[in-house]
Amino acid sequence: MKNKNLLITGSGLCLLFTLFFGCGERSGEKEYNKAMASWQHGDLSRAQGQMQKAIRKLSDKEKRALANNQLGIILWSLDKKEESVEKFSESCRLSGELTGANLNRGMTLYYTGQLDQARFEFTKIMGEQPRNALAHGFTGLIYIQQKEWKKATSEIAIGLKENPTDPAGHNALALAQLHLNTGSDNAVARLKQIITTYPDYTPAIYNLAVIYDQWRHDGTSAMEWYQKYLEKAGAGALQASSANQAIARLKRTPSENMGQPPRQTNPEAAAQYIAAGSKLHTAKNYTQAIRQYEKAIEADPTQVTAHYYMGLSYYELKKFTEATRAYTAALKMDPKDANARYMLVLTYGKLKRWNEAENEAKALKLIDRERGETMLKYISNARKQ
Repeated sequence: MKNKNLLITGSGLCLLFTLFFGCGERSGEKEYNKAMASWQHGDLSRAQGQMQKAIRKLSDKEKRALANNQLGIILWSLDKKEESVEKFSESCRLSGELTGANLNRGMTLYYTGQLDQARFEFTKIMGEQPRNALAHGFTGLIYIQQKEWKKATSEIAIGLKENPTDPAGHNALALAQLHLNTGSDNAVARLKQIITTYPDYTPAIYNLAVIYDQWRHDGTSAMEWYQKYLEKAGAGALQASSANQAIARLKRTPSENMGQPPRQTNPEAAAQYIAAGSKLHTAKNYTQAIRQYEKAIEADPTQVTAHYYMGLSYYELKKFTEATRAYTAALKMDPKDANARYMLVLTYGKLKRWNEAENEAKALKLIDRERGETMLKYISNARKQ
């Protein structure tokens, strides 16, 4: 089965839009209100400085909790994701009860790939607020990332029961159901209903295009939906590049994807590119090494070594998400490649995606018992920290 990269989106952060009024802590409250005004006007850097100043001057714990939450939102808007997690965590610590900061902390952990920590936060929220639609929805998204489709379907359905008008929830549910091997009919019907009800919700349009393209192999319909996505979302959209590439490919390929001569490969050229990449990797010129491995894969896509070595170079560049894709590609061609499996476990560990790391470590144990057991112990210890 082809690699099916569907677009999954969640809801935004919880904006606790509050101004302080009253005669207490005037200096801190004044700075807080200044920060909120700057934030409203889009002056994020000024808002950050003013909110930090407000936090230093405020002594009331609940007000400081609220200010830290707002600072987390500002930092997130400035793409300072790790700092925003810290501020949401501080807001949670200061507040005596569950607030929007708990949801924000869970969402930022999710978006930064810290899935186990995010699920812990959402589970805590659902323990006290069992009907919290956002917590159930994001828990479902986490299960999707971890490929636990039945659990994902259950959690997202609960969230939709509480908030049935959420297009992102219906979008995610369609994708979870698609992977339960029940066929694509239900997913297509749900996505079309989303598009009818929410015509400007473009992720559903893109996902529908991908299903027609990669599940149903209906190139004509796929191209039509890719084009609709670009018309609605615009050239700067998240998946615009992927949609344009798919359209170009479909224009070259008959819709039934049959009758084409087999692609010519050049293993000799691929071997030369791999050798050149290996030398560059040894010289710590990782970016150039990756380019050589890409050329090797273009010359011969079946080169397991090229995918594996590309993963090593991405790993050294700390581009761990890209590294996991490279190792996964290698393992699709050779599931018994113990080195690729070992590095995939390590890389998932770097991303703190412990469930996926554990699954891969168990698979590694079947082909390399010693290294598999070592990695399982490593994961167990890391989760305790």
